[in-house]
Amino acid sequence: MNKTTFFILLSTCALLSSCSAPSQEIPPEPEEEESFFSWISELFKGKDKKAKKEKKTKDEKKGEEQDAQFTHSNHSGVTYKHKHYTLSYSEEDEQAEWVGYELTRQESYGEEERNELFTEDPSIVTGSAHPYEYRNCGYDKGHLAPAADMRFDEEAMNESFYMSNVSPQIREMNCGIWNDLEKQTRRWARHYGSVYVVCGPVLNQPKSKKKKLAYEDKYKGWTTSNITVPDHFYKIIFDFSKRGKEKMIAFCIPNEDAKGSFYNYAVTVDSIETLTGINFFSNLPIETQEKYESSINVKKWK
Repeated sequence: MNKTTFFILLSTCALLSSCSAPSQEIPPEPEEEESFFSWISELFKGKDKKAKKEKKTKDEKKGEEQDAQFTHSNHSGVTYKHKHYTLSYSEEDEQAEWVGYELTRQESYGEEERNELFTEDPSIVTGSAHPYEYRNCGYDKGHLAPAADMRFDEEAMNESFYMSNVSPQIREMNCGIWNDLEKQTRRWARHYGSVYVVCGPVLNQPKSKKKKLAYEDKYKGWTTSNITVPDHFYKIIFDFSKRGKEKMIAFCIPNEDAKGSFYNYAVTVDSIETLTGINFFSNLPIETQEKYESSINVKKWK
């Protein structure tokens, strides 16, 4: 083979090679989906500023414990942390002044059977209220963290029946508008993927004006307990499922046979803080608190 023939064959091979099927590009790896809570820490970033309203007392600082991502100050209570919720127990009222917990979509579909066995809370150092103190009192043992929100786990269900999670509620309110709000909260958890809930009774009245629960003691007859009967209950829901679209809504419902939709009782978180003397979401930066707590937009929640 002469040189001319060799170069012709070499050129032909190169041409055939260039006309072959193009090599497939390796597709880029899909971006890792942002974790549901991967950015939540950014909510806590902020410049050091003075306290939102007045400087916190030592008791408030001592009582703040973190549940999920958020903390709240205490007015007259002491903070206790259970596995599935955190509460601030007020000894002078024998009930929690707030109960906080996170409710996820998966948890809202729980199927654990309702316990129905109310028990004293073994973690309360001073002793919690006792179930017998509600005997023939005319009020329901109203859950603050609802049993229906704790159906995802047997231990969670048992914890929801601690007397520290109970407050005297008018039956029509407990089984009516308050129950409607609890059901809607579970719908929000399913819709948004997760919500944070903090709720409780309004107990910030002078001691002389507080109504105490009377019950029928088996041996002593009618007796007055140390359990305060609240005039109102509040519930605050925080949706932080989408970056930049976080929102809060609060409700303050009278402890009576309240009629109409719970939306009629929507208020700002700031107004609940004024009523209770509690600084909610106290570990968020001041500017973040002011952004979400000073206004409401009911339409965003419908």
